[in-house]
Amino acid sequence: MIKSKFKNPICIILWRDAFYAFTKNIPKYSPPLQLTAGFIISTNKKFTNIATNVSYNQKTGELRQVDGFLIPNKVIVEFRKIGDLNE
Repeated sequence: MIKSKFKNPICIILWRDAFYAFTKNIPKYSPPLQLTAGFIISTNKKFTNIATNVSYNQKTGELRQVDGFLIPNKVIVEFRKIGDLNE
């Protein structure tokens, strides 16, 4: 079992991607919703940083983000915590 001393909850985020163009009219239909699952690395008033892949340091218990998404909070439709790594 992986033991992490850091609090990085595992969550899913349902969000709507941006759709616009300066040279064309706005499309009639919005793009489909996106569903991203991963570890929450950080949040602030404007963005949520969710890592979809992480590396794990066995000595320190630290998770390091390999890749992921920086999602503007205004486009988030639903945010659901699934659990914590140590549960």
